Amino acid sequence: MEYPLWSLIPFVTMLACIAVLPLIPATSHWWERNSSQLTVALVLAIPTTAWMFWKAGSAPLIDTGIEYFQFICLLFSLYVVSGGIHLAGDIRATPRNNTIFLVIGGVLASFIGTTGAAMLLIRPLLATNRERVNKVHTVLFTIFIVANCGGLLTPLGDPPLFLGFLNGVPFT
Repeated sequence: MEYPLWSLIPFVTMLACIAVLPLIPATSHWWERNSSQLTVALVLAIPTTAWMFWKAGSAPLIDTGIEYFQFICLLFSLYVVSGGIHLAGDIRATPRNNTIFLVIGGVLASFIGTTGAAMLLIRPLLATNRERVNKVHTVLFTIFIVANCGGLLTPLGDPPLFLGFLNGVPFT
């Protein structure tokens, strides 16, 4: 089903609110409250949902709800698995050891998911680097490599790829 170009207006409006409202002095404090963000999201989402329901019927919304539920179950399972594992030890904070953390995390993310690997390794990485003065870059590289690129080896590593794989999207 094709939708008209003007149906992008709520999405573009939401992106504009996220980008612009924090910068305007009169609205910056208002925008910082979660209730304000929720209000804007609901004002944009409710009419959009009603229009799509009227236009496409209930079947696509039910299918989307089922896929969303599957996605949340997958993320929950990754949190449970990685949250139950605790790594302890005293590792010296060296660039070599941090690189080893990143390599292990990148490979591990393809098997337990990007979210699971990031959760599993972030606590030991922070504990290892706690005495270092400059450590922000280490966390950023962990996010880039483990949480974003780590799931590239298999469709199981990244939850959206996994859901696509379950729905028949070929991995190759």
